[in-house]
Amino acid sequence: MTLRIVSAADIDAVVGPTAAVDAMRIAFRGLSTGTANVPIRAHLDAGGGLVLLMPAHLGESAGLGAKIVSVFPENPSSGLPAILGAVILLDAATGRPKALLDGTRLTAIRTAAGSGLAVELLADPAADVLAVFGAGVQGRSHVEIIAGTRRLAEIRIVSRSGASATALAERLNARLETLVPPGADVEPPRVVAISDPTAALRDAGIVIAATTSTTPVFASADLEDGAHVSAVGSFRPDMQEVDADLVRRARIVVDQREAIWAEAGDLIRPRDEGLIDEDAIDAELGEIVAGRSPSGANGYPVTYFKSVGNAAQDVAIAEAALAGAEAHGLGVVADF
Repeated sequence: MTLRIVSAADIDAVVGPTAAVDAMRIAFRGLSTGTANVPIRAHLDAGGGLVLLMPAHLGESAGLGAKIVSVFPENPSSGLPAILGAVILLDAATGRPKALLDGTRLTAIRTAAGSGLAVELLADPAADVLAVFGAGVQGRSHVEIIAGTRRLAEIRIVSRSGASATALAERLNARLETLVPPGADVEPPRVVAISDPTAALRDAGIVIAATTSTTPVFASADLEDGAHVSAVGSFRPDMQEVDADLVRRARIVVDQREAIWAEAGDLIRPRDEGLIDEDAIDAELGEIVAGRSPSGANGYPVTYFKSVGNAAQDVAIAEAALAGAEAHGLGVVADF
């Protein structure tokens, strides 16, 4: 047997923003229509961090595999990403291992692509100012995916320290030509670092929260009417990036109801305080993809997409990356 090993560089060479978002359509539709088999992920406390095991079988695309991922929050101080991992893909007919892919890069892309799909389905089509809270790998990936799938006039980066926001803004400004949809004849966006959350939200129609904060990173009262928020950072009940006022008045769309009520502090905390109940979730994103729920605000003043991530996303994006790597002869094929 052989196994194709696909690196982060290989993945970047073959998976663009549009392809990544399209892979998320497959993942989320499968989750919400029942064609995907995705158990709730297993958690292992590893002392200084957390290890997660996430298997999935996508019936629609026959994707089969699993991701093992580690979340060690102190890693950046040592120059390592906080999130590391690998995805193994199996042949759906035989169970034979067929590929091993860089799970760290796939996680960054699939999480941002999920938000990109939510922006497409929930945000005002005219919204062209993006505010990103969090200047790490996820903050950067969200800028790349969203700017690569819609025209933006301005991108604002906000971080707790301010220094990381400035560094990311400088990095993005050095390659502005990449922050436009492929083939679009438009001016690239202005990219700035902003320290004041209130100023960052002014006229921002798209807001991303991609932090590991345990307290809200902005006041929802500062949101513009009609704004869309995608929050992807909190993945434990004790974490909370957005305030209770936002979830009380927003159209809440999630990746998977069961996982949200097990893991998402953004919603668990307000529920436990009696501020919302579980019926507050209006739809899963896959229900919108499948035509079972409408797109847009659906009568709400703002929209809010909450994702804790799931293995359907990992397997879908890994299958897309593997197909591209095979088509372009990328990766290392090893005896196994």
